[in-house]
Amino acid sequence: MRRGDLSLLGLLWVACGATAHSADPPSIPTSPLALHFDDSEIQLPKAEGRRREIPTGAVVYLAEDHTLPLVEVAVALRAGSFLEPVDQVGLASLTGALVRRGGTQARSADSFDDRVDELGARIQSFAGFTRSAASLSVPTWALDDALDLYFEVLSSPAFQEDRLASAKANLRESMSRRDQDPLEILDREWRWLVFGRQHFSSSALTTSSLDAIDRAAVTRFHGTYWRPENFIIAVSGDFRAEEILASLEARLARWPNPQPDRTRDGLVEWPPEGPRFEAKPGLYHYEADVAQAKVALGTRLSGDPPWDSQDRFALEVLGEILGGSGAISRIAGRLRTAEGLVYRASARLDPGELWVGDFQIQFDTRSDQVARAVELSLEELQRIRSQPVHPTELEVAKQSLLGKLRLSFDTAEEIAGLLAENELLGRPHDYWNRYLRGIEDVSAGQVLQAARTYLLPDRMLYLVVGRWNEIRGDAPLGESHLEEVAGHRVQHLPARDPLTLRALE
Repeated sequence: MRRGDLSLLGLLWVACGATAHSADPPSIPTSPLALHFDDSEIQLPKAEGRRREIPTGAVVYLAEDHTLPLVEVAVALRAGSFLEPVDQVGLASLTGALVRRGGTQARSADSFDDRVDELGARIQSFAGFTRSAASLSVPTWALDDALDLYFEVLSSPAFQEDRLASAKANLRESMSRRDQDPLEILDREWRWLVFGRQHFSSSALTTSSLDAIDRAAVTRFHGTYWRPENFIIAVSGDFRAEEILASLEARLARWPNPQPDRTRDGLVEWPPEGPRFEAKPGLYHYEADVAQAKVALGTRLSGDPPWDSQDRFALEVLGEILGGSGAISRIAGRLRTAEGLVYRASARLDPGELWVGDFQIQFDTRSDQVARAVELSLEELQRIRSQPVHPTELEVAKQSLLGKLRLSFDTAEEIAGLLAENELLGRPHDYWNRYLRGIEDVSAGQVLQAARTYLLPDRMLYLVVGRWNEIRGDAPLGESHLEEVAGHRVQHLPARDPLTLRALE
């Protein structure tokens, strides 16, 4: 660069600097609550023009975005743990994992992995309680070849014996260590106390159920449920709509094996039935040699707020106030920030998607501080059940939720994915518009009413994982402070064999 150019740049810098310093600098807020942002309208995508149907029965949602030469494809289906035989817990999860990792009828697992890597693609698959899914991410230039691989593994996975054996061995090893993690214990015992042991969402993998799963079972589960008529497909990125639809239709039309009898094995009743278990309030303890006790308290929520219920929106705001990840959280603010009693504190309130969920406060603390931390948590619950929330606190909670909503549709992948999820759940496509209006309309009175309706003190459960001798303090024979605070005598849960989960004597 010539010296004259440098001089010119210097003059421009001086001029810009002089202009910037000539204006009054903006004032700096003294508190995050004093921050103000200009209102910007939240743009919610519509399903119209994005939803297509393929003759096989598959539904496709499209979101074009030519910013980057990348295409994302995701297949979801209503197949998960709720379809497993009672003696084969883990079958859906193993099937979901091995669809991708177990090779195909035409290629070994290693050969398939190598070919995916050559294309610079990524293929993944999994299954959960109520859904299974497989995804493809690939540069535009390799889309056709990658789609061939993707549908090859979806339609004709081989479930290679060595990959199945390896997956089962890894699961067995993980199971052998699960009583070494106090948070895993807390989560398991909480689900059993609140939702019961019989519901598929609470069922835990054991050696007997793992041993009952073989290649034939995995192949049968896949063949019954992983079929085009069950597919909900989301496509986003650098593609042309008519071209990708023709490509998907051609590949799905070549699906092997005839369609199963939909009145028998392939019939999927939806939605799955929620837990019927009636939770029993009480104070429960699981002995574990841990430095900090792990504590959960809460309850199963009652009722079943429909998608457009104002109760659902009030519960969302109530949950954000009690334990949100935004600017406010009464539980963390009281227990951790103000009192310094806990190392970690959170609260969740789950209205549910397919059935009503639970309310839970969870924290870690020293054993001798458990009773005090529980006491303060109950004070916060009593406060939110007896006093309307402050207008500023209400507004911050609402704006935090709406900020998350704004970011939920930030990319083409998120748009296609959330529209496809609406289809899978049976959630109305205009739900997010209802959500936007519903959150905006939530009043302090509605939050108060929701707290009084759903957070019922007489239905509370308390679960503590830790050393009871230290938790009960100086009352080894009489009622401990924790029992006094909870209003229940403690019930000690049995230690369990980590592989079978049977109670140990």
